[in-house]
Amino acid sequence: MNKIKLMVIAMTVTMMTAVAPAMAQPAQNVQQLEREIEQHEKNIKEKENSIKDLEERIDEMKNQLKDLETQKKTLEKELKAEIKTRKDKFVTRDELVYDQEIADVLYNPYNKSDVEEALDSFEGMETKDVIKKKEIVQKYGEYTKDLREFMEKSKKQLAGNSWKYVSSSTDLYKKFEKGLKGTKYWKVYNKKEKNESIDYLDRVMDKIMLFKNDGLKNEQQFNEILNMLYAN
Repeated sequence: MNKIKLMVIAMTVTMMTAVAPAMAQPAQNVQQLEREIEQHEKNIKEKENSIKDLEERIDEMKNQLKDLETQKKTLEKELKAEIKTRKDKFVTRDELVYDQEIADVLYNPYNKSDVEEALDSFEGMETKDVIKKKEIVQKYGEYTKDLREFMEKSKKQLAGNSWKYVSSSTDLYKKFEKGLKGTKYWKVYNKKEKNESIDYLDRVMDKIMLFKNDGLKNEQQFNEILNMLYAN
């Protein structure tokens, strides 16, 4: 055997030795892949089961949520009714306090201490229609003082005319009328049919209007009105 043949044989053996492991490798890869596929299928099954469990829990929670929503709506309805009932009772309460502790103060001549007590009665009130009456109680003294000062000023002017009859066309009459309408209480009195007013001062104003319409001539009538405006 010559050298060339020996070299060929050696190369052939080497090649066969190298190819043998390579031919066995595909079988090993298939087994590995099958094991991995089996693991994936197991994972898929587990995840499907987990998803199913979660869906069941979600459905259960949806039912619970629906029940909670129903409870919430029921409570909201009850709350609304409770608030309305409370408000209605507060209105009744505030109106009762006003009628029993405040209204009489406006029916009688201005008295500082009585007015202060009446203002204290507004404490804790919630009814807007009653609370808005507080301002007129606060201004009772101011209205009385302003109207009295107007009458005292007018007395000098009317006395200067010797308490004679004054027609509506005279300057003295027009001046008295303008002054009366310029008093702080006039706006309240002029709208008393629609807004809250002071009953006592309304009666005073009624007498002043009668005095004015009668010609501003009765001194005794005038003095009786003026005496009604002196505060206690």
